[in-house]
Amino acid sequence: MESCWPTCKVGAGFYKCSNHVVRLMNISRKSFLQLGLAIAALGAIGVAPAVADEEADAFIRSMEDRTRAETNTATYRMVVTRPGESDREVVMQSWDDRIGDRSFIHILAPRRDKDTTFLKVEGNLWMYLPNLERDIKIPPAMMLNSWMGSDFTNDDLVNQSSAINDYDNTIIAREVGADGVEVVTIQGVAHLDAPVVWGRVVMQLRTDGIPISQQFYDEDDVLIRSLIFSDLKDMGGRLAPGKMEMIPETEPGHKTVMYIDAMTFDEPISDDIFTRANLSRRAR
Repeated sequence: MESCWPTCKVGAGFYKCSNHVVRLMNISRKSFLQLGLAIAALGAIGVAPAVADEEADAFIRSMEDRTRAETNTATYRMVVTRPGESDREVVMQSWDDRIGDRSFIHILAPRRDKDTTFLKVEGNLWMYLPNLERDIKIPPAMMLNSWMGSDFTNDDLVNQSSAINDYDNTIIAREVGADGVEVVTIQGVAHLDAPVVWGRVVMQLRTDGIPISQQFYDEDDVLIRSLIFSDLKDMGGRLAPGKMEMIPETEPGHKTVMYIDAMTFDEPISDDIFTRANLSRRAR
């Protein structure tokens, strides 16, 4: 089995290597999130064991069909906000093969992070560090760490497709939205043996597949973070949110906004994109 970390010489070179990885992954001494999920609306009175709901799964598939399709390529602009600091912007290009559960991300800006790349394949996450000219495999212990200094985590990249495979989903509420389209609230409860960090998640989405929000709770029923979707616009011939805002509820003033500047759907993507060789090829 290959090592998760690059081999560095003992001494100054080792610390240079380690510090570079820590800066990019924004590792904190305390856990970034105490993960797990619960339903706030039901938390005070207790939640009965969930029974899988085929209709709930169908709505989630509809959302994935609309926002990801079978494949997509996109250019994102991510803005990270921290109290007392200037906003930091990261521009990236992505390739997403939803059916093959593969993805590739190429950082275009800022200059100090340019040509850093990420590959998700076979349930593993790889990262290429251009300054060190080597790639590393992100170990499980780092899945909860911040991704590129944002409020998204490495786990968000790895478990994009787990909502149906790893959770029992049920519809817990229905209402008509302000635009006249029905909105459903779905509770997802993780399978006991699921390789996921969230125990429960609550999501709101329109019945036409447009997501509205997701809320994540810890095992003590404390709201940890919220993901808000907005700015509906035509992308690749379909209506979808152009803005995603991740808000860590336990850290006032912190947020990360992801803007989709361009996106295309269901166009073929070469298998060569999803290879370790491509991690370094993008920097050449």
